[in-house]
Amino acid sequence: MNLGTYLKSLSILVFTAVLASCAGPRDVEVGPYTVSVIEKNVYHIQDFNSTNPSGETYDADGKLTHFNNCSDIYLLVGENEALVIDLSNAINWADNAAESLRSLIAERAGDKPVTVTFTHSHGDHTGMLPAMLEVPGVRFALPEADFGRFAARIPEDRREFYDEGKVFDLGGLVVETIAVPGHTVGSMVFYLKDHNLLFSGDAVGSGHGVWIFNEDSFYNYASAVPHLIEWLEDPENGVDLDKLQIYGGHYWQKDWLTLPKGSEIGMEYLREMQELVNQIETGTASAEPSNLGRQGLDTYFRNGNAIITWSAEQAEKHRSQYPETFIYRDADIVFRQIDEHTWEGNGHLVYNESVYVVEGDDKALVIDAGSNMPHLDKAVAALTDKPVMMALTHGHGDHVGGIVCFPEVWVHPADAGMLRRYEGKVNHLEDGQVIDLGGRQIEVLYTPGHTSGSVTFFDKSKGYGFSGDAFGSTNLLLFGGTFKTLINTCTRTAEYMQKNGITKLYPGHYHGDNPETLQRVLDEKKMSQEVLSGRRKGTPDSANGLNRSITDFGVTIRYNDPQALQ
Repeated sequence: MNLGTYLKSLSILVFTAVLASCAGPRDVEVGPYTVSVIEKNVYHIQDFNSTNPSGETYDADGKLTHFNNCSDIYLLVGENEALVIDLSNAINWADNAAESLRSLIAERAGDKPVTVTFTHSHGDHTGMLPAMLEVPGVRFALPEADFGRFAARIPEDRREFYDEGKVFDLGGLVVETIAVPGHTVGSMVFYLKDHNLLFSGDAVGSGHGVWIFNEDSFYNYASAVPHLIEWLEDPENGVDLDKLQIYGGHYWQKDWLTLPKGSEIGMEYLREMQELVNQIETGTASAEPSNLGRQGLDTYFRNGNAIITWSAEQAEKHRSQYPETFIYRDADIVFRQIDEHTWEGNGHLVYNESVYVVEGDDKALVIDAGSNMPHLDKAVAALTDKPVMMALTHGHGDHVGGIVCFPEVWVHPADAGMLRRYEGKVNHLEDGQVIDLGGRQIEVLYTPGHTSGSVTFFDKSKGYGFSGDAFGSTNLLLFGGTFKTLINTCTRTAEYMQKNGITKLYPGHYHGDNPETLQRVLDEKKMSQEVLSGRRKGTPDSANGLNRSITDFGVTIRYNDPQALQ
């Protein structure tokens, strides 16, 4: 049963105002809702009316006398189906909220099947879910990262979960989904193809700022904003950037924006938001107290029209986590500068998976390639204009994702078999090999244990190296050898570091406070010797497909018993 048939069966009154709304773009009230037409078959529904207007009202003394945090619903009606995006606040100030919402949707959707989806799971965007659940024919499409907990509320045969890339083909109207986590872990935005319309919920803010609730949320958001911009700028998606209009989740909040009359936020706003994220990273963002009285949301960070509402304390903690200076960010990686000709980059998919760029006079060496970095070559080009050599510490997937950008790659032969899908040329690294970058030499040391082909790269002139996962980034996974192998690796590495004055190793998952040191290498050697001698007993541990672990000196070694004890 579709929504139109359902309403007819209940003989629900369809307001004459609803009928009038089909004639043009003027606002009409339907119970507690106000409906406007964005363009033909695209409707904007807000939970306010003349008796309960949206936003804030103040008296002559500046005292707040009225507040309605009005939330938005968008209805798109194609030739074959209709899509509802979000379901407003739960309205308890009007008796006819459920009937009004169902009737205004039915009047516009007619007998077409209706699907409801959401930008995110917060209650001010899912509040009228019970009203739509009462309609048997309505289906629910849910962004999986946010809505797993909703599963029990919606019958299994009426729901589907989806990730980024879901396409809703309504017939004549096609809607594509882009993930923009930050405000929530599963925030999703919806682009109406060929119409230059983006429906964003709270993912990029409606005017009063994007609320960021903790450091993990900011970490997600800092990558999500350039990801959205990259998607919109991709010519394959056909967006006219000059005409893009973004409709958020709380339209009334536009009173904080300085926009030309009748304009919506667009690409300029998104670029201001990306620059604001960068300013927070460097500690240069304009900031003022929010006075919201909410823990963790005490500060407005501003850049132009863009606002991020967050904690000043958490922002400073995030900024100071890395001693290296923030330099560059795109959707996949953020780069910080170790010294004048050396950079460290972090992905955001596998525990800060790290990429290093080491520049000489003649060429640059890129060490590792993250999990999913299809544009790593462009990011590297923003740092150096030298020819690039791509080399790997080892062959695991969270270190090879960007090698697709490069015509050839260097890896130890014991790990070369992991690159079977790579279509470029595979060259072999050797123990003791010296890579001459022009005025700067990088030496390769074979350091198996994590994998059979793990290597560490050393710059003796700088006193540091790049170890990938050979020593674990505080979590050493012994996939490619035994404790005997690891003891040998630690012995050789410690001797090399002592002989050549190496003070630190930048690991494969660097997060600012975990460089490997000579002491760390010696500690891991001691732990390994004690396991083999029986003085140290591992404990059961099922993480990462390994069955036991030992922990001491700030590091955990995970391994398989009995294989690793041979």
